[in-house]
Amino acid sequence: METDPLKLAWNAIQTPVKTNKELSAMLIESKHPVLKDIRKQFTIEIIGWSVFLLCYYTMFDGDQKPVAINILLVVSMLFALIHNILGYNFSKYLINGGTIKSSLERYLSKIKVYAVVSISSRALLITGFLVFFTYNINFTTSKYVLLAGFMVVCIVQLRWLFLLWTKRLKVLNNTIREFSLEKDTL
Repeated sequence: METDPLKLAWNAIQTPVKTNKELSAMLIESKHPVLKDIRKQFTIEIIGWSVFLLCYYTMFDGDQKPVAINILLVVSMLFALIHNILGYNFSKYLINGGTIKSSLERYLSKIKVYAVVSISSRALLITGFLVFFTYNINFTTSKYVLLAGFMVVCIVQLRWLFLLWTKRLKVLNNTIREFSLEKDTL
């Protein structure tokens, strides 16, 4: 009789039965449920950023701002789009090794780089928007308060993103360590 409640719960779970045909269909990129959602989000973001890039020059007075500021805005948006492309490709090829442990180790090394790119792209995007939209503004007290509020929101968002990636990396490190411990005990 099992006394561990976690093992009891695990053993009580009924595994859904999938045929080989259903499993093969899930592996096709266009049918993969997670990749499908990522593609949908990516498509919406590309359309949104493209519309903004088409309109910003005239609607937000991009023609009256220095070329360097326009370039910073465009580069920050392109960097965000490249980040999305990398994330999609990263999600496509998760398994890359002979064993689960080696796959996880490779995944960890790649995800560390992706985490830095993720946080950097968000910071660059925020910087590009801030520089573009605050250039040539005559600041009053109320505008400084609004800017400070926006900066606080951005800092909280970047901090949250940093903590999220830190947690993900820690969980992955712990999983790899558990695989090493299990191998040593066998």
